[in-house]
Amino acid sequence: MNYNKISIATIAVGMFAAGSAFAQNAEIATWSGFRKAATSFTFDDNAPNHVTHAAPAFDEYGYKATFNLVVNWNPDWSGFQKMADNGHEIASHSNTHGQNMSGEEASSKKSIEGKIKQKYGTITVAYPNCNVPNVSALQQNYIAGRICGNGQEVMGKDGPSDWFRVPAHMTGSTGSFNNTNAFTGAMQQAIQKGGWVMFLTHGFSNAGNNGNANYSPTDLNAIKGALKWANQNDKDIWVTTFRSATMYIKERKASKIEAQDGGAEGTMTFELKHNIADNISKYDYPLSIRVKSDWKKVEVTQDGAALESKIDGGYIYFDAVPNAGKIVVKNADAPAPESSSSAEPESSSSSEAVESSSSVTALPIQAFDDRHTSAYVDASGYITVQNAQGLNITVFNSLGNVVRSTKGIGCEQKVFSGAKGMYVVKVGSKAWTLNIK
Repeated sequence: MNYNKISIATIAVGMFAAGSAFAQNAEIATWSGFRKAATSFTFDDNAPNHVTHAAPAFDEYGYKATFNLVVNWNPDWSGFQKMADNGHEIASHSNTHGQNMSGEEASSKKSIEGKIKQKYGTITVAYPNCNVPNVSALQQNYIAGRICGNGQEVMGKDGPSDWFRVPAHMTGSTGSFNNTNAFTGAMQQAIQKGGWVMFLTHGFSNAGNNGNANYSPTDLNAIKGALKWANQNDKDIWVTTFRSATMYIKERKASKIEAQDGGAEGTMTFELKHNIADNISKYDYPLSIRVKSDWKKVEVTQDGAALESKIDGGYIYFDAVPNAGKIVVKNADAPAPESSSSAEPESSSSSEAVESSSSVTALPIQAFDDRHTSAYVDASGYITVQNAQGLNITVFNSLGNVVRSTKGIGCEQKVFSGAKGMYVVKVGSKAWTLNIK
């Protein structure tokens, strides 16, 4: 990824740990991956084609979207659960879709959580008819709520002035957002502003069954074109869910990264912390960090777990989770076992490797607990896992050799980025076959 001309929030720190080459700063990125902007696609009214057409369009690029369900409109619970298992966000859009959802803030959340298992449950909401309900009830159940447009749909880097009035561009036949150029133009505005833009879509004009999502139908090809453009400009624009963008902004604004005294020769040690606390979310979304260094090869760990890292332009880049333990950056330039950021396979161990006679495609997806952990390849080519806190994570190449062994920290985690090809990712007792293209 090209990190030139990036937008960052700089957090100055003191001297590096003993044994460091020189004193420098650690920086927290404004947006994940040190991109320039973010965008979120949200879909209302649980149309059947959200399952059959929308989710696959996003999955093609490793992108994830937010789907807002009306409980009494008989959603395809199984279909939406599979989408949640693949990293999409399932959110609330009330029980009845009345003129105002006041009185349904908590009950709709509880009903959806009784059907859909996902990280933290249901923590964002989209208001029917864009009428804001009881704010106190919202604050007790959600981290953010979406309205329609308010003339400020392209927000700044710190998001909206009111987290329960987050604006979005209405797409489809009622306005101008029914072609690819309209979507990409808004994303380009976000890039220029260094901010965040969100879209609000109901059903489609040309794809599958809209069910109750008949208002302002949108050309699915316009969205597909926008996603293709975003993929081609992945170094600049982060496509993510309403939930993840909200968590990232709130964490980044509240976090600081500080160098720690002491430590082994040839290491830099940091702590990344914030003091956000509520009963809705733990706020453990990974923040993107960079550290200036002239080291040529590094190993990065947090609380002993190997983190995927890259060196580019005199900086070490990695993602770390606030309040998840010490971050250690080690100079691995001397001959040593393969580093956490190497794409070369390590030798497999008898306790971890896939049976030598089996191919990656033969490893089944096994039954798992109700955490509904997911694994997929994101738009940047990283094998990414969700909801794997505390679980062992192992990545095997097509020969059955271990190329990464770590443990889960935070609600989302990049665990491997290597050569193109097929890999098996084992998280706890569950496994996925994934293709890095």
